[in-house]
Amino acid sequence: MNYIPYIIPIISLIGLVYLGYRYINLFFKINKLENEFSSIVNHTFRTPLTRILWLSKELEENLTSENRLSHVQDITNAAERILGIVDVVAGIKKISDISGYTFEAVSLREIIEKSIEKNRYKIKERGVLIKITSFKNIPLIVIDLKKISFVIDALLENAFLYTPKGGLITISCDINRKNITLQIKDTGFGLSLIDKLRIFSRFYRNKRAVLANTDGMGLCLYLAKKIIKRHHGKIYAQSDGVDEGSTFFIKLPL
Repeated sequence: MNYIPYIIPIISLIGLVYLGYRYINLFFKINKLENEFSSIVNHTFRTPLTRILWLSKELEENLTSENRLSHVQDITNAAERILGIVDVVAGIKKISDISGYTFEAVSLREIIEKSIEKNRYKIKERGVLIKITSFKNIPLIVIDLKKISFVIDALLENAFLYTPKGGLITISCDINRKNITLQIKDTGFGLSLIDKLRIFSRFYRNKRAVLANTDGMGLCLYLAKKIIKRHHGKIYAQSDGVDEGSTFFIKLPL
C-alpha cells in the first residue's frame, strides 16, 4: 500500500495541532500573568493612594502644628512609595538593556551602609539587629551603582521584613582571586523547597511573606537576578528550611 500521498497531510495536521497547542498555552500564560500583575499593582497602588487621600482630608481639620507636620511626612512617605513602585515596574525593560548601565568603581560597604541608613527607622521599628562583619581588604568593584544599590536594598528589606522581632541580620563579604561574594544572612522565616525553586521568579511570594508585607509585588528579587546576570555575576539563596532563616549570596567578578 502506498502511504506517500498521506505523509504531507499527516505532517501538516501534526504541525497545526502543535501550533494550536502552543497558541493556547501562550494565551493562558499571558492571561495569567496579566491577571496577577493587575491584582498586585492594583493593591500596591491603592494602599498608599488611599492613605494620601485620608491624610489630605485630615489636614482640613483643626490640627496642631505637630500633627500637621506628621501628616505631611506621612503623605510624603506614601508618595515616595508610589514612585518606588513606578521605578520598579518601569525598570523591567531598562534592567534588561545593557546600554542603560553605567559602570564605575565603588565600595560595596558604602552601598550597604547607605541602605541601612535609609531603612534605619523601619529596622528599629521591627526590633531587628544588624551586624556587619568580614569586610577587611575588600577592594572597590566596577559595577552600576544605582542598580546594585537596588539589589542590596531589596535583599536587606526582605531580611528585616521577614525576620521576627529580636532577630539578627548578618552582612559579610569575602574575596578570592576571581570574585567578591556578599552574604546577607537572617534569622527569619526561612525557605521551603518550593521557595528555593521559585524565589527569583516573577510575581512569586509565599503565603507568609504576603501576610507579613501586603504591599509586596514579587518583582524585586526577579529584577535583582536580571541585574546581577548583567554584571556577569550570580545571586542565589540557601536555607535549612522553614523558620530556619536564610542567606542570600551575591557573587560578582572582580
